[in-house]
Amino acid sequence: MGEDRFVAVTNARTHLAVDAAQGRVLGGAGSNFYRCWVFPLYTPSGLSVTQEFPFDHPFHNGVFVGQHPVRVGEREANFWVMPPMRSADDRVFTKVGRMDCPERPQVSVRGDGVEMVFKNVWRDEHEDPMVDEVRTVTFRALDDATVCDVMSEKIASYGAVEFPQTKYGSIGVRVEPRLLPPMGGVIIADEDRRGTSAVVHLGESVYVAYENELAGRGRFGVMMYILDEAIRGPWFVRDYGMAMYNPTLACSLSVPEGCSWKVSLRVVAYDGEVTNDRATRWMGLTGSGRGNPGRGTGLQSPRRRH
Repeated sequence: MGEDRFVAVTNARTHLAVDAAQGRVLGGAGSNFYRCWVFPLYTPSGLSVTQEFPFDHPFHNGVFVGQHPVRVGEREANFWVMPPMRSADDRVFTKVGRMDCPERPQVSVRGDGVEMVFKNVWRDEHEDPMVDEVRTVTFRALDDATVCDVMSEKIASYGAVEFPQTKYGSIGVRVEPRLLPPMGGVIIADEDRRGTSAVVHLGESVYVAYENELAGRGRFGVMMYILDEAIRGPWFVRDYGMAMYNPTLACSLSVPEGCSWKVSLRVVAYDGEVTNDRATRWMGLTGSGRGNPGRGTGLQSPRRRH
């Protein structure tokens, strides 16, 4: 494939990865005052598999990263929510910080797709920096799927960082409403598990997918796979469309000053049905430009505290 097959098209703060040779939009990423996220993400036939945000959770955004609480010394901030509030007394809206994201990411056009790098600063409610983050988003085009890899490296640049045990983290997807069980969709995982979120919620899975039949268009879906080596969960998966990989669901993480913590997720938008053979092929893709998540950075791994 020639290097000119793929292009990045910018419209205000939305940055789209486009297969110009086929006239196919793979997906996009962008940012606002509070955070950056991936949206949209399309199957090869152009069906959307993510939701930018639902009415009741305006901070569940496409493919996103969030965490609450985060502590540096005596300071604490909430990087899970962002405005608008859901009610006048929304209990989750405490110590709300923001991810200070660049208006334009660093964009690299590759032979097999487009890579976008956001260098973010996580700031507390007083605008003081707490964590540096490098968010790498890579879009690739396959004949039967669109692959989006998201890697978040959080760097303890301003002191040791504590990520306490919480359900509010860490990287995941708000799924397109037409794929959900209330609309007749099915949640699928390895070992031939199919059904509602009960088949995967709070457990380990090699992959998790949402899939449904769309009138006049056939089946389509979205599959998620944890890229961090030898890790298969825990997953926080709900019928209403939240699918998160959350390493802090069962334990706290400590990151010494100067070190980092990485989480990485592969999201695959596909047409047709997911099978073990297709899932294995999509999971086996290499060369996303992310390196080996959690290795080769010269930085230590976080310490886990149960």
